[in-house]
Amino acid sequence: DYTMDAHRLNDVPVAMYLYTHAYFMTYHVLTNMALRRVRATYEPGRASRVFEAAVVCALAYTTAFMEALTISTFPYYRFEDRFSAWTLGSAFYGIYFIVSFPMHLRIDEDPRRKHTLAQVCLDSFASGMIVLCLLDFVRLALGVPLFAPH
Repeated sequence: DYTMDAHRLNDVPVAMYLYTHAYFMTYHVLTNMALRRVRATYEPGRASRVFEAAVVCALAYTTAFMEALTISTFPYYRFEDRFSAWTLGSAFYGIYFIVSFPMHLRIDEDPRRKHTLAQVCLDSFASGMIVLCLLDFVRLALGVPLFAPH
């Protein structure tokens, strides 16, 4: 919950959209560095792909958790239940990164295959749909009813 007095879009202060871009680019650039290190260190194969997937999951949860933890010191942000936000909320938020970290790494990773702006946009839309489906699968697996406010 943002408590600052500001112009809002979807109940989020407009300035936070700009800050979010900077945060996300930082997260993704640092994660790209880590994933490139994993790929350069280990021989390609099944074990290295499983290890890379585990690294992506660990980085996704850690990133989500650290964001929730650090934002809790921001004076204009309020959590109803900090512990749940830090633990369970971070697990759900991490789903976004599980999808976006590998997708971001794909952009211009192979110098022989340049991504066009259209391909990057399509990858972004595909990532959004994959995240939506994963969140819904988790919701269904947990038996949480879909609630849409009137």
